[in-house]
Formats: sequence, C-alpha cells, structure tokens
Amino acid sequence: MEATCISVANPVSYLICYGIKDVENRNWTTDYRGVLYIHSSGKFSIRGMPDFSRYPMPVIHEFDDYMNRLQEIEKTGSYIGFVENGVSVFLKHESRQPEQVINEYNLLADVYNHYRKDTEHPFFYAGAIIGAVKLVDIVRESESLWAEPGRYHWILKEPVIFSNPIKGVREKSGLWTYPISSEAKIVDR
Repeated sequence: MEATCISVANPVSYLICYGIKDVENRNWTTDYRGVLYIHSSGKFSIRGMPDFSRYPMPVIHEFDDYMNRLQEIEKTGSYIGFVENGVSVFLKHESRQPEQVINEYNLLADVYNHYRKDTEHPFFYAGAIIGAVKLVDIVRESESLWAEPGRYHWILKEPVIFSNPIKGVREKSGLWTYPISSEAKIVDR
C-alpha cells in the first residue's frame, strides 16, 4: 500500500507517535486529511534519552529532576549508593491523569525498558518510518501547548508507533508516498 508520509526531526517524531505532541507546526498547508506516516529524519539515531528540556513535558522533567538529585546524593555519600534496578518508577494517580501525561509516561517507560534489555541499538531512530497519526485538521489558532504563533497547526490524533521501524528511508520535503507493507506491526498499549 502507498502510505502518505511526512518527515519530522528525530526525536520530535517520537513525541508525535507517542501522542505527546498533538500539533505539528508548518509554514504550509494541505488539503490532505487522513493517516499520515511519520518519518523520523535527522543525521543521527539516538542511543540514550535525548534532551527534552525545551519541550513542555512535565513527566520527563520531573523524572530528570529526581534522577539528578539522586545522582547528587550518591556523589556526596561515602558509603551509600543507589542501584539502578532498585529505583522503582510509577505514574501516580494514573486514572486521573490526562492522556498526554499517560503517553509521556509510556515513552519514558519504553525507553527505560529498552535500555535495560538492549544498550547496543538505538531507541530513537533517524532515517526511518516509525509510526503514524491521523491528520484531522489544519488551523491557525490551536490551543495546544505545542502550537507556535504564526504557523499552520496540523491537528494530530490516534497516534501509533511501530514495534519495528522501517529503517533506511531517506528524508523528503512536503508530503510524499512510500510503499508500506501491511505487515507493519504497531506497538500494543
């Protein structure tokens, strides 16, 4: 099947496919509406957790803050250390959290679990089709925290991420098509 794709810089492409970033900002618009496959573009696949400090991501910011404090405590102590596997992380009040917070926590958990099992391979691929969203509308005045003034706000819904990215795909500008196998697997949540 021919899939309609758009290239988005790595690791922001992952924020879209995890449902954290619900608006893509562009200087142009299109009449296309429907499933939009996300191509993660850039020069490098990222092996560790990228720096998300400039993005509105409260779960990851809180996690980073706690981990930094834990590392500082460990540096100053002469006798006590913290074993990585001894740290337990869970989402408080999950049933009352908004969907975006749950999605952000899922990304954090997936990255953590990936690196506990496989430090050799990157989690954040570049040059790969990593998932899909539904482009439902394009507006100028979105209320999303991700909306940038003066740009077209592409409203994205129903994010999915492939359990196995389609690697080795070159970046293109605008909307473009790529033959996608019907066997492309989507991560179950």
